[in-house]
Amino acid sequence: MQILKISYDEIKSGQMHADNIQASIKALQEDGVILLSGAIDVDHIDRLGQKMLEDIDRVKQTNGISNNWQGVRPPPFHPYLFSDIVFNEMAIAVTHQIMGDGVTLDSYGANTAFSGSDKQGVHADTHQLWPNLDHIPPPHCIVVNVPLVDVDESNGATKVWLGTHQDTRIQPKNRHITEDMTTEWNTKRPAEYTFSQRGDLILRDMRVWHCGMPNHTDTPRPMLAMIHRCVWEPQWGFEVQKGTEDFFQHPILQTSAVYIDEPIDYLQQGHSKPLAN
Repeated sequence: MQILKISYDEIKSGQMHADNIQASIKALQEDGVILLSGAIDVDHIDRLGQKMLEDIDRVKQTNGISNNWQGVRPPPFHPYLFSDIVFNEMAIAVTHQIMGDGVTLDSYGANTAFSGSDKQGVHADTHQLWPNLDHIPPPHCIVVNVPLVDVDESNGATKVWLGTHQDTRIQPKNRHITEDMTTEWNTKRPAEYTFSQRGDLILRDMRVWHCGMPNHTDTPRPMLAMIHRCVWEPQWGFEVQKGTEDFFQHPILQTSAVYIDEPIDYLQQGHSKPLAN
């Protein structure tokens, strides 16, 4: 996996250098994944991460954990919304260049590797839109992953098969990735781990094969997942608290935010519903 260091000048100006944009695009074309190092204020990561770890512990105590990979979602209200996380200018510069005007933030979620979690099945989050093309088209959706703790092999770094976004076998009615397929790909490009540190972000073409790995530590590993989609893609929508309308406005990155009266039960999976009085 290629790693690109974001400079202080880029952070200060909010503008990614043209050569770094092109390097990121090239990595996504060839590998389907790029890590942007030091793109986010670590203080913001730690403040959100601490809140999410508290929420995860609350869910474990009150509801239990029914699925190792259910994502305890980030709080969609102030003071836990940070522009350099949700509207990271480096990530937007890359996805806008690839997917064009109207690129839309269509998810503000997370996934968590809980302590003692199992290995996730290998999968792709989406498929090729058009079959039998001579050249693979650019991505129609890219996930922006933001680790809220440092991530290595011990606590559930995601395993990726770089380049698999170019595999044409993953179609709408045939998304099953077999062990033979991963074995075959490993002979060409062995799978890698997405090791990362707080302040990093990872852009991944959602056609890339990947799986979550076990967390052998005593601390859950939360990671944000924010999907950028082409404007013509069907949109899911995501719920945020009323009063955050100004925050979710950006001159380039549109959103499919749905504003819910407070308070909302954001820890429930799927779409939120207002809490009963």
